[in-house]
Amino acid sequence: MKLFDWLKAQVIDDHRALAWFEEEGTDDRISRAFKELLAGYRLDPSTILKTTRMLEPGEKPGLVEVRDIGFHSICAHHFLPFFGEVDLAYVPGDRILGLGKLPRLVDAYARRFQIQEDLVREVAHLFIIHIHERAVLGCVPYTAFCLCNHDLYCPPSVLSPVFSLVSLPLDLDLLHQFTQLPCTYPCCRHLLLTRIPSTTH
Repeated sequence: MKLFDWLKAQVIDDHRALAWFEEEGTDDRISRAFKELLAGYRLDPSTILKTTRMLEPGEKPGLVEVRDIGFHSICAHHFLPFFGEVDLAYVPGDRILGLGKLPRLVDAYARRFQIQEDLVREVAHLFIIHIHERAVLGCVPYTAFCLCNHDLYCPPSVLSPVFSLVSLPLDLDLLHQFTQLPCTYPCCRHLLLTRIPSTTH
């Protein structure tokens, strides 16, 4: 079924709207655009992050924060766009990561059908399970069009899911710094702090 036919049958039959999708090549053009928006399915996020150097024996790592990593994605529930920024903080395990790769990591997960909570959870899990970092916290202040879907006069809303993982053991001073991070954004939807057994430290 052509996009024109689907729109006419399921969404709107107003010729002023449908006129945009009558010309030859419309389906191919929109298909290419969505393939690019969903290119994250062709990537393995665990291969993106690179090690800058390994920690020296006895070296005590500090807390690393990276803020304002921009992203855009497609809501898996409503098929509508949402966008925002990811703030990450982590405590290194046995290595220091190249921070320049973090935007690519976020982009790899964002270019999939997503919900906001899963986006930050998947990034956090990769840090702990594949990269063996000791703690990671992520927050996603974002704007979603589906929040205003039923109200034409609804102003843009910003919500901030938060997800954190701590792999023990963790130095008490670092744990205090980690739990004092400014993650209490307006309209924060949830804070999940999970302690999981460490298999690498």
